[in-house]
Amino acid sequence: MSKRRASVIFEHFDIPDNAQAVCKAKCKHCPVEMSFNRKATSNLLNHMKRKHASVPLESTSSQAKQRKPLLSALTTPTEKWSSTDPRQMQADRALVSLVAGKLLPVSLVQSSLFYAFMQETQPAYNIPSRQHFVHSLLREQHTLLHNKLQEHVKSAQSVCLTVALRFGKKASAYMGVTGHMIINYALKTVLFACKRVKGKHTADSILKHYEQTVAAYNISSKIASVVMDNASTVGQACDLPGFHPQAQASQDSSDSESDLDGDSVSDDSLLESLPQHESCFARSLQLVVRDGLKSSTQTTKVLAKVSSIVAHIRESTTATDLLEEQPKTQATNATRWNSQLKRARSVLSIDKEKLDSLDTAPLTARDRLILKDFISIMTPFEEVEDRIQGDRVVTASLVIPSIRGIKRHLRSPSEYNSKLVTALMSSTEKHLSKYEDRTPYQRAAVLDPRLKLCCYESDQSSRLKEDLLTLASTFTIDSHLQLDESSPPPCKKSCIFPFSEDEPQVDVTSPHAQEVETYLQEPCIPYNQDPLAFWKGNQYRFPRLSQLAQHYLCIPASSAPVQRLFSTAGKGFHPERTRLSDSNFETLMFIKANSGLV
Repeated sequence: MSKRRASVIFEHFDIPDNAQAVCKAKCKHCPVEMSFNRKATSNLLNHMKRKHASVPLESTSSQAKQRKPLLSALTTPTEKWSSTDPRQMQADRALVSLVAGKLLPVSLVQSSLFYAFMQETQPAYNIPSRQHFVHSLLREQHTLLHNKLQEHVKSAQSVCLTVALRFGKKASAYMGVTGHMIINYALKTVLFACKRVKGKHTADSILKHYEQTVAAYNISSKIASVVMDNASTVGQACDLPGFHPQAQASQDSSDSESDLDGDSVSDDSLLESLPQHESCFARSLQLVVRDGLKSSTQTTKVLAKVSSIVAHIRESTTATDLLEEQPKTQATNATRWNSQLKRARSVLSIDKEKLDSLDTAPLTARDRLILKDFISIMTPFEEVEDRIQGDRVVTASLVIPSIRGIKRHLRSPSEYNSKLVTALMSSTEKHLSKYEDRTPYQRAAVLDPRLKLCCYESDQSSRLKEDLLTLASTFTIDSHLQLDESSPPPCKKSCIFPFSEDEPQVDVTSPHAQEVETYLQEPCIPYNQDPLAFWKGNQYRFPRLSQLAQHYLCIPASSAPVQRLFSTAGKGFHPERTRLSDSNFETLMFIKANSGLV
């Protein structure tokens, strides 16, 4: 027994000092405990070779003289922090943030490399077991954020949802539901749920997940609108009974081809009669551009030359050295029209002599003129897309002004891309004109103090003003904004001069009408100012309109927030690669997206 006790392998394990033939040994390099027979050490040796191959298995006595004092100090046993130690609790939260932020496998806490890393950096930290990490630390953080989210929902005037599907590999699909609300006159974006849709991606399964999410937060009565990706299955889910109480339609594109990002399919008649539903304006804008490029063979040929030049520059060492002083060319992304626009700018910024020296199809003088004209035509589309897909900024009010600005821009003649302009005008009428008649976007524009009624003709202005008066008259003012609006005492009936009753009485304007008149008559604020800051500063002057603004200005013009959620989860968004279970994936995504709530 003593000879086996002296074996080198025993120096790497804590072994109980008893007479039992079979006992448990605890590894000194990781938290693993394993059974072994005192008569054999093969399983201990295999563990060291498999998990700690970098640890030398020679006798520690032969290395003692070679060890440095610092190494000896590091191997000195350190007292571990208790679970209630503030340092341990802070480190636990940091570990949760790390795993959730990068969607790492929860098995990280069992990794021997992670154990060695913590021993080097902070040996006092008590590394949690996998079970404790999942069932205690993750759950505690999830519960904390869930409660914070419920507080936000309770205090919000209204909530707008964005819903989208993202398809992964092996027919896997993930459904994201984000919420948008105005808290203390600041836009907040939160994640309500990100679930894996198992089986067939039917409208019924999407509706089921949607209803579960709405019920979990009890937000059905606060939903101002639901903005959805223009995908067939998502649209069909909205057609199902029970999706939402009141209905008003918003039909989107009539395209049955693959979606521009390759994730979903658009359909013609799927978004009819959708209750309080808005289709993604940004996606419709992309369809307009796609239709325009399809119809202009001349433009697409020149853009193909540009793509070839960019690819050559990126792949050729000679070309890269030759053009190292030029602005960095944009990477190729064939599925996004704005990437083509950026590449065109990059290529035109290269010196003509250097560009002609490349071993690629040269750009002729006419090609350059076509590109310059193409950039001039498409720049307003790029500006609109950038603005309406902004993060935590008001975008619903920009939809109608953007459409009218695009139509006005396309009226200018084009010398080199006339077919492109004609196709863009036709597609704009087809895909975008319907948004001009959508009530939520009309009201959002009027309630934006940067715009008000400035983009409407007189007859439309009168109609929208009447609509605003009706809304304000039926709106209940919050108690903290309540002002003394008692009506003046009624005029007493004259007994002496009864004929005076036929005289016209002085019209006392109602408080809500005064509020609307004052707001509309005042000049618009500069475009670079925040409309929500205006309403915060004027909430007591306009108590009804400030609340209406919170209801309509929280609506996003696109499903970009939920798509942004998928993109921040990692390039390609394939959580199956991380071997995360559905439950752990949903929990980590919730913590990752809502970490800003605490």
